[in-house]
Amino acid sequence: MAWAKNGTPNTLGSAGDALEITDLTAKQFNQFLFHGLPVGSTAYGHLRFNANSNNVYAQRYSDNGAGESTTTSISNIYGNANSTSADQFDVWYVISISGEEKLIIGFPVDSNGSGATNVPNRREIVGKFVPSPDADITAVEQDNQGTSDWDTNTNLSAIGTD
Repeated sequence: MAWAKNGTPNTLGSAGDALEITDLTAKQFNQFLFHGLPVGSTAYGHLRFNANSNNVYAQRYSDNGAGESTTTSISNIYGNANSTSADQFDVWYVISISGEEKLIIGFPVDSNGSGATNVPNRREIVGKFVPSPDADITAVEQDNQGTSDWDTNTNLSAIGTD
């Protein structure tokens, strides 16, 4: 089982709100990497598959080691832990088996400001995507749900294997 680039990475050439990879080959095991560079103070990414914004996602998450929260019947998977102007990096692992719910493990972090006096923020997420009818994952998007934009060079990449 060898991991390989899947789809065409998306890097913003100018500020914007959404990054998409729409040419994914359906793979059972996927990893998505996101590096967000916020323009303003309120940029935070949410994950979505196959351009599906229906309430077909559910998640359990914990911010900075605090108690868990759950959300069900939502339109995406929450990304980073805070609405922040700090650089963000998300690692997502997704299993997509035909006929099964798509399971997600996510590790978003943000720098929480520059310098060693600022401790990074982290979020641990498990979730699922339950499209109806069932569909393999062939597109991924990381949307900014805040009021500012992602800056130039914000990037979304994917690798996958069967």
